[in-house]
This record gives sequence, C-alpha cells and structure tokens, in this order.
Amino acid sequence: MSRISVQVIRARDLKREDGLLGKNDPYVELSIGHRLLGGQKHKTATVKNQTGDVQFENEIFEFNAKPSDELKIKVLDDDLVHDDDIGHTKIPLDTLFQSGQILQWYQIGEGSKVRGQVELRLTVIQ
Repeated sequence: MSRISVQVIRARDLKREDGLLGKNDPYVELSIGHRLLGGQKHKTATVKNQTGDVQFENEIFEFNAKPSDELKIKVLDDDLVHDDDIGHTKIPLDTLFQSGQILQWYQIGEGSKVRGQVELRLTVIQ
C-alpha cells in the first residue's frame, strides 16, 4: 500500500443547483474504497456564493492507495436541508502509479449530463 496526495485546485463551468439566479456553495468530496470496509473520505471547505468557476484553497489530502483503486470525486452544493449533487466521477489510479504525478482537469458527469470540471493534482508520495 502506498500513499498518494490529492490537491483540489479549482472547478469551472459548474451547473447551478439553486435555480437560474441562485449561486452554488460548492465543495468537493474525495473518497477511496467503501466506507463500510474501511474506506477513506475527505472533503474541502465550502466556497460560498459561486456562479460557475471556483478557486479552492489548494487543499491537499492524503490517502492510502494501490494501483487498482479508484478515486471517487463528488462536487456538491452545500444547502441547509440537503446538499445537492452537482456531479461526480471516478478516476482509476493505475496511470498515476505509472507516472508518479498527474495535473489534470476531470469532467464531472458524462455525456449530456456533464456538470462541470474539477482540476486536481495527484501525486504518489511513497
């Protein structure tokens, strides 16, 4: 088992979850594995009142991981009653373990359900 770091840099073109004139309060949730089987989960701070492009505070999270794992990314809109799911994706980690580091935009959603993109820097630590 190795350690990886995931740096959440920014998001762009996020779809609005609070109506045409509403603003998102986005945050990113990152996880590896299933939570009932000892999975790991981290989330960024919420960035209030955003309309599409979001600059996160370059938050960095560490995970135990192996090449066969997937990093699950969820972008959510923080609301009082129930957080809205803006979009999500999964990133296979085999390429990361081959290259050592990846800086890339990842599409949130698929096909006609694309909900934006998030930029991450993934690094193998050990």
